[in-house]
Amino acid sequence: MVAVTPKALVAASSALIAGATYIDAQLAITRDVQQIFRDKRYGKAIGNRFQALRNNASAYGHLLLADPSAEALWFEGRTWTWGQVKKETDALAEILLQHGAHANTFIAVFMTNSPEMVFAILAISKLGAVPALVNTALRNQTLLHCMGLADAHMVITTPDLTEHLIPLTGEPKMANLCVTLDFGSYASFRASASSTQPDHFIQVGEADLQSVTVDTPAAARTAKDIAALIYTSGTSGKPKAVSVKNDRFAIVSVPAQQDADNPRKYFPMRVFSCLPLFHATALYTGLFQAMGTSGTFCLARKFSASGFSRSLAECQATRVLYVGELARYLLKAPPSPYDKAHPCRVASGNGLQKDVWLKFMERFGITEIREFYRSTEGLAKFDNFSHGAIAAGKLGFQGPIANYMTTDTILVRYDTSTEAPWRDPKTGFCARAKKGEPGEAIGLVTGMDFYPEYLNNPEANDKKLITDVFKRGDVYQRTGDLLVRERSGWIRFHDRSGDTYRWNGENVSAGEVRELISSLPGVQDVTVYGVKLDGYDGQAGAAAITLADPSPHSEKLFVDQMFTRLKATGLTTFQVPRLVRFSEQIEVGATFKHLKTQMQTRSWNPKKQTGKDSVYWLDGESYRRLDAKSWAAIQHGKARL
Repeated sequence: MVAVTPKALVAASSALIAGATYIDAQLAITRDVQQIFRDKRYGKAIGNRFQALRNNASAYGHLLLADPSAEALWFEGRTWTWGQVKKETDALAEILLQHGAHANTFIAVFMTNSPEMVFAILAISKLGAVPALVNTALRNQTLLHCMGLADAHMVITTPDLTEHLIPLTGEPKMANLCVTLDFGSYASFRASASSTQPDHFIQVGEADLQSVTVDTPAAARTAKDIAALIYTSGTSGKPKAVSVKNDRFAIVSVPAQQDADNPRKYFPMRVFSCLPLFHATALYTGLFQAMGTSGTFCLARKFSASGFSRSLAECQATRVLYVGELARYLLKAPPSPYDKAHPCRVASGNGLQKDVWLKFMERFGITEIREFYRSTEGLAKFDNFSHGAIAAGKLGFQGPIANYMTTDTILVRYDTSTEAPWRDPKTGFCARAKKGEPGEAIGLVTGMDFYPEYLNNPEANDKKLITDVFKRGDVYQRTGDLLVRERSGWIRFHDRSGDTYRWNGENVSAGEVRELISSLPGVQDVTVYGVKLDGYDGQAGAAAITLADPSPHSEKLFVDQMFTRLKATGLTTFQVPRLVRFSEQIEVGATFKHLKTQMQTRSWNPKKQTGKDSVYWLDGESYRRLDAKSWAAIQHGKARL
């Protein structure tokens, strides 16, 4: 019998531990198990929230659960407790009731960020009506379209927007009554308020709230009832109205489990938002997360890159919300002494690009990025609450265990020829995307009672749903987003399914090209899209770029090296953009999403250029100025594209 020495036992144990540690790291076992248990605790907390709401699952029901003595709202130095918010809300609800508001109707909310907007949303909810949150950037026919979708007979607005509603008087889709609210937030507009407004325009001020008697009980609402209409951005057509159910408000009012597990670090929560309150990120992660934790919602009137860090310091926010390109705009602003003179350490939102992620953290002293993959109407979801550079630009993480057990959000193989999930020709079912393979994210539909459908738009609803995915009768919701689960387990965004264009017989991912151009030195912002040219098959790749230094000298240096640098990133020749436009600014919507449709309508004809844009074309392996002669060659299909 061989004797085993203590040294041998120690060595064997060390080897065993090292092996187990290596396997755990490779398979992310501990990480997946921890997340599974976090999800269970979070699910239990959501269940407790529903029980507490009882027969009032509306937005107003959450207000009743908030601590009345806790600070609720901060706006330009003014503050309200949750008790004071309730008092204002109750009084406003009485006034709206007197003017014809009632349960089971839609009331358009066309308001800029303000306490008045918060009170309006909650007051409408108390009456059992539904706020239709209209984008304040909309005008004329598009504005009427949104009110018409809701069949809104009343619109609530603020003094700064009233002038855009007056010209719509008499239009078939225009509301019968316009209520303008000003409880002290719009002093600069009072002097200019028209005394000749149409008869169906009324104004409600602070004095009106003080004089009303409150005696109307809150309407009973269930989790299945519609809580709000939130409109899509309309970047691919006219806005659609998403029917958000009360269950969604209950879910987003529950803090992330990471917060609940460490209350001393994260509570009391003070959330700062300069995003528009008609947008889901500000509404969900701002107002309702603050209300659900009896925290403070710090609201800015509008986005200001130059005043951002000062606002953080003034309101003493502990977390800030972002969306889309907001962080990129903030990095453009000159440095401020307030950039790190604030207690904010957490930034939460979606759409933060890899090339600005770490720069944003460093400049503003942010220690945690909470990137979440969500959409207003979407069921598919991922969260990236990880720390460190490796997490930058990622949507979430799934090890083998989590990937196997997850059924609510799945990446399925995608067929680029049909622009739909691939189906096995033998079984007719879809298949999960392999590691490293772009797959469309789909979300499980467990029932239609809580489904966030497009209001009065069955065609759009049908396009979002896919059936018989893995078995007969199952239903999933499509996102149109192509994501990749890397071999490491990290999930990253790849492209929008509609953002893939075909050139030289090859499919080109606009998102991939954009990401690589963004990584080049000197690039401030970029968007990539396909352009149809006569005489060429498919669509030529086009890039609109803004440079950090837009001087002619910097532009020339960038253009001279652009092709070589793009090839060095790994782009193939067919992926390199054939047309390049340098602009002072790339247009974005109110929610900071690139308005590609606006860029696509700009002509490439050098004779039709407006503003200060400069345009180039790829001649072989170098970019040249696009002049009339070269444009004529392109138009006749004779250029070497």
